[in-house]
Amino acid sequence: MTSTASSPWTVNTRTIVLAAIFGAMVVALQIVGIGSIPVPNLSGAMTTLLIPVILGAIIGGPIVGMFAGLIMGIVYLILPATAAFGPITLIVPRLLFALVAWAVYRALKREPGDTTNTIIASAVAGAAGALTNTVTAVGIAILLGQVPASVIPAIIPQALIELVGCAIIIPIVMVAVEASLKARTA
Repeated sequence: MTSTASSPWTVNTRTIVLAAIFGAMVVALQIVGIGSIPVPNLSGAMTTLLIPVILGAIIGGPIVGMFAGLIMGIVYLILPATAAFGPITLIVPRLLFALVAWAVYRALKREPGDTTNTIIASAVAGAAGALTNTVTAVGIAILLGQVPASVIPAIIPQALIELVGCAIIIPIVMVAVEASLKARTA
């Protein structure tokens, strides 16, 4: 599902269009109010913005995913509740988790059209992306002294919800995307 170009790092019209689409999805989710879902924990919200970033990385490649991740980080820089963490804590993890999701999917995905493989590869990529986001964001915040390490137990339930959510939603979308592409070429 990555770019049809010889290198996943190639920037072409397809990459630019997909980056715009997945970046717009991030913004749209936040604007309509479902980008951050309130939960009773330290952060006060879990994010659904992981979903278009991970899908962008899987479908469009690392550049698309990292662009959507950059947009996600910028959205968090604009939000009053998270802006105080600054660009290192808010942007770097979003670039990294997109890259991890793409790499995991690419490593596990074997046969185009193999639904079982698509489900497994995208579920693991979704979970790995979500976990990478949480670990790097919290890790950087702790290293920079923005939060104490004692916050880790309070973040675990949110991290698990995001991980499981991505491991369920990403494969559903990817199976639909593959079926649509298969029907289009048939």
